[in-house]
Amino acid sequence: MSEKNLTLVFNPLWPEHISKDVFLVPYYLGKELDYNVNIVYTPSEKNKDLPKAINGVKLNPLRINRQESQSTFWEIIKTCLYIIKHAKSIDLLMFIRSCSPYYELQSLLYKKLNPKGKVYVKLDINPNVIVEKNNNNSSFSFKYYVHQQIKIVSLKLIDCFSCETSITYKKIKESSLPEFQFGNKLELVPNGFDEELLQSLHLQERAYDEKENLIITVGRLGSPEKNTEMFLQALNKVKLNNWQVCFIGTIDSRIEKTIELFYKENPDKIKSVNFVGPIFDKNELWEFYNRAKVFVLTSDWEGYPIVFPEAKRFRNYLVSTDVAACRDIIENEKYGACIPINDHDRLSIVLNEIVIGKRNIDVYKGYNVGDLSWQTQIKKLKL
Repeated sequence: MSEKNLTLVFNPLWPEHISKDVFLVPYYLGKELDYNVNIVYTPSEKNKDLPKAINGVKLNPLRINRQESQSTFWEIIKTCLYIIKHAKSIDLLMFIRSCSPYYELQSLLYKKLNPKGKVYVKLDINPNVIVEKNNNNSSFSFKYYVHQQIKIVSLKLIDCFSCETSITYKKIKESSLPEFQFGNKLELVPNGFDEELLQSLHLQERAYDEKENLIITVGRLGSPEKNTEMFLQALNKVKLNNWQVCFIGTIDSRIEKTIELFYKENPDKIKSVNFVGPIFDKNELWEFYNRAKVFVLTSDWEGYPIVFPEAKRFRNYLVSTDVAACRDIIENEKYGACIPINDHDRLSIVLNEIVIGKRNIDVYKGYNVGDLSWQTQIKKLKL
């Protein structure tokens, strides 16, 4: 067992994070570097049943009572106290920016106590946020000035940053704001696919001619950013013939009436358009990707959703709105179609072309699925 340690500070940690980058990045990075891995988080009702370890990764709740856990102030204090206590034994400290708003201060504290240690920050940031920050750079206050000074100093001490999409990388490089001056410390590292888990499941992968005429979407159906309504509006105009559509995921109450109206207006689609509900078992979920020929995403905004590498790993033709990662995963429409956001007319045209056989969707000949693996992505980090 390695004597070196990687610690991720992440709040809030929920059970669903275990199958996402929050868990998989430190897990695979630990394997690559031969480090022990520890995830530190604030305990809550939602994560109280998490085990002490998963696949060798220790899950370490902070010592914080219920009242303190409701306060961001106490969360910061307890995290800083943890870093003070354990800094000497942490060789690599990791943060995920969107969930670690005080990572600069905690990085400074860690580096002060362990100058030889390294800090890695995985940026989970929408490129539109970078543009907004650039456009609103005229505001000034003492608090803002102090925060910027902390950022400037911490940037010099943090060893590595990564972002998920090409457009985010480009916007960061173009920004003149001090908080985005990462220099050559910034790496482009897309979210990957958990190849190790797939191999353990012994799922029998289907070739294209073994797949079904099946279109799927996976996500929190009806949540504002997912824009499930767009998909239903497009399906209003598509004659599915011998094709099936499966919506997989939790169903927000806000979309229930829209679903009822869809079936009322399209009684011929009651058997061909199905709401499956959430699937938490990866073997069962991935079998849907395995059966499907087409994956659809209609979100208004996304970073680099885990469903993208999952769909591409099972060679689904990808039809997605033009979210941040769309052009990266589709590779200039080599592996799918990029649709303008909220354009249900364009989506219906593409779906019609697929159903009638006018659009070629057998596009993965010669594709190396290993390029998607977390093992491959992690090697891009210069640590």
